[in-house]
Amino acid sequence: MAIDAKFADFIARVEQQSQLADRGGDGQSPEPLRDTLLELVALGGTNFGLSESPRPIANQADLISALAEKCLSTAFVTWSHRMTTEYVDRFGNDVLKSRFLPELLAGTRVGSTALATALADKSGKELLPITFTEIQGKGGETAYSINGVIPWASNLYDDTLVVFAARNEITEERVLFAVVLGDHEGIAIKPAGDLLALNATASGTVKFDSLTVGSDSLLTRDVDFFFGQMRPRFLVLQSSFCLGVVRASLTSIAGANGLAPFAAEVEAFTSELERLSSELNRLSHLLESYPAAGNGHHPLEFLKLRLGAAELAQAVARVELATIGGRGYYTASPTSRRIRESLFLSVQAPTEGSLRWEISQLTSAA
Repeated sequence: MAIDAKFADFIARVEQQSQLADRGGDGQSPEPLRDTLLELVALGGTNFGLSESPRPIANQADLISALAEKCLSTAFVTWSHRMTTEYVDRFGNDVLKSRFLPELLAGTRVGSTALATALADKSGKELLPITFTEIQGKGGETAYSINGVIPWASNLYDDTLVVFAARNEITEERVLFAVVLGDHEGIAIKPAGDLLALNATASGTVKFDSLTVGSDSLLTRDVDFFFGQMRPRFLVLQSSFCLGVVRASLTSIAGANGLAPFAAEVEAFTSELERLSSELNRLSHLLESYPAAGNGHHPLEFLKLRLGAAELAQAVARVELATIGGRGYYTASPTSRRIRESLFLSVQAPTEGSLRWEISQLTSAA
């Protein structure tokens, strides 16, 4: 889409602030990206493709990609908030919707999707490490006691609404919960510490120790339907920020004096970018009709798109460094930042290993 003027102005400021975001801020603010994210949300920058939105998820992909061209940290936290908003929008009970959806849409509350372990569990690669048991609450109503660890999540602030999955060790049922981190005893957050990139994303580990929540915090028990509908949307928006990094690197390469020896590679990269962009557009438009039939779209094409976009970002970033030369090796250079950003795409859930494993499983089963 043509980026609206209000978003174009915002993106220009994101580019100016990208080095601060990469380093984790100016040393004065512990939350350097929080205000940036919530400003974008208040502008309507995470509303595309939701149940009441007149504009499709393809427009959301375009905006997230444009953000990633300037700063992957900003695109990443935007994606996390946007997905959390959609979970509540599509699956929230009346209490979750009435309390949190207006805040998530208005930019007065941050959202965090913490489903990495749930995705690995869903694919059959790993067992979900967070468990729950049903107990009797104070008023005799059903409540849930939750234990376990989210190894990695972002946008972790006290007032963040985080969505995560848990399993019952006896019945092996999987369910999804949505809780505000600072509203409950039994939740401990450990910041991630110094990262190669994305230092400003408020990332870390979340530990649940006999966390007790009521039925109002239960997002859904229909986990198969949830992932069948949400994972394709999740992967499309992830792929969009991968391709944003690719575009930024190719723009940098185009202005480099050392381009000539890499002309063939750049031509191949450009062709692959066009192919993946076309595939992203095609798959985005498949998502305009909601819900998809049955348990949702088959994930294979979406997984391949995500893996291909991440691999391309890493390959192009390497050639960007080779064409830019020594000045690209300085930590503060945009080239150095993109190299570190591209490496993150291998470890972000679904990780490169998880993507390759699930693609191989689905391909062999076809």
